[in-house]
Amino acid sequence: MKKLISAILAVMLVFSLTACNTDSLGEYKQAAEKTDQITKGQTSGEFSLVTDFNTDGMTPEEIKELNYYKDMNGKFNISFDDESEKSIYRNYLNMGGLGFDFDLYINKDEMFVKLPVVGKYMKLNEIQNSISTEQKEEAHNIVSEETLKAIASKWIGLMKEDDVFKGKNIVLTTPDGEVKTTEYVIKLSDEQIKTLGSECIDIISGDENLNEFYEKYIEENAEAAENKTLDDVLIELKNNIDKFNVESFSYTAYVDIDGYIVNEMIECSLSFIDSEKSGLSGASYSLNIKNWDINKEQSFDFPVLTEENTLKMDEMDENMPDMMEDLFKNKD
Repeated sequence: MKKLISAILAVMLVFSLTACNTDSLGEYKQAAEKTDQITKGQTSGEFSLVTDFNTDGMTPEEIKELNYYKDMNGKFNISFDDESEKSIYRNYLNMGGLGFDFDLYINKDEMFVKLPVVGKYMKLNEIQNSISTEQKEEAHNIVSEETLKAIASKWIGLMKEDDVFKGKNIVLTTPDGEVKTTEYVIKLSDEQIKTLGSECIDIISGDENLNEFYEKYIEENAEAAENKTLDDVLIELKNNIDKFNVESFSYTAYVDIDGYIVNEMIECSLSFIDSEKSGLSGASYSLNIKNWDINKEQSFDFPVLTEENTLKMDEMDENMPDMMEDLFKNKD
């Protein structure tokens, strides 16, 4: 009998020590930090945004306009090498059944985009060259690095150990083949999401770079800014936080044996409290991202630009109305 009791106590002790040594939140943080340090590889993703509107009192034209944004989805694929400063972004967007794709190419100092509909390229360097060095630096630092780090810290600090659940080991099928992973599920409450939003607004309000940018480029345009200061806009945004409920928020990460997040999914659902008024009444969002070829050499197939396949700035201005007309002409 004594041996049986001793055996039971030993098992309980081992279980207790194992439970105490399991730090799901800490393990996820380590994986997130390691994944952020990836310098080359490929990332693909699919997203969906479904919005619900209360159309009472709206005109048929207003309802037709809203239908473009009622059901949006898309996908993207990114090949990147930060060390060689090369990357290719391939994107597809579908709005209300109308789909188009566009590609962005970055080859060190050269940057250009393939435009939808016309199928030609536009050199973004021409736009950059028309901007002064001072304006480039201001635009690049619209939000300070300190602000971005503070927001990231709030996101991590928001989570508690009970919010992170370490699930079972799962074998995922990825472009790299079958990969053994560990599942981490994070679920946050309505209160946590609203707290995060409110605290992030407080952080942003103290950002001098953003304040200067708003005053110089937004506030000067009275029609666009509606004579509102940045503080006015942020206060209004903060007051609107309580006008919706976060019905659900979940984040799932799959970490491989090397400690990288190879798959992550976000699902969020919102409902607006005063949904009886015309306008937005609810929304649901989902995002599925995969990482592979992690820190492996990448091959980039950049197109050769010629006068025939490239639009200039003045040609862009001339073709823009026709492009928009072609884009929407088949949509009733």
